[in-house]
Amino acid sequence: MRSAPFRETLIGPRWLAVAGALTLVFLAAITAIAAPVVIGRADEVGAWTIALLVAGVILILAAGLLGIARRITIAVSDTHIDARLTPFRVIHLPLAKVDRVEVIEVTVAQAGGVGWRLAGSERFLLWSAGAAVRVTAADGRSRVLRTEHPEELSTAIASASRAMRE
Repeated sequence: MRSAPFRETLIGPRWLAVAGALTLVFLAAITAIAAPVVIGRADEVGAWTIALLVAGVILILAAGLLGIARRITIAVSDTHIDARLTPFRVIHLPLAKVDRVEVIEVTVAQAGGVGWRLAGSERFLLWSAGAAVRVTAADGRSRVLRTEHPEELSTAIASASRAMRE
């Protein structure tokens, strides 16, 4: 298998990293205040409450770390289009299922926000408005990938899809 014909990493907005860092600071402060109280009264608090607190800490920690990471990676291989919202792969589309590829302009309002968004039969992956590539699958659903290199991404998908069919 040859190397991917296209790979791009987009870094999210700075405010997202600041929000992630503030979330972690908030988590540390709340944990420092609440942990001694909960541990000191573990017999009164109950196992379910402690389990819920631990789950909450884990979820808040994950949210903070995701905010700090704030990376979108788009890659086209010989067989698939993969898009990741670090660390999660949110789009994995086999090239054999690609029906149409087009360069478009996308707004944050169309997507309903930034990051990975679901809006009707479209999936969006974006940090900002601008040029994007819409990949429509044979089933009619489409993926909109915001990119700084729309022509290169479109060409890579189209040529890899053609090569796969031949």
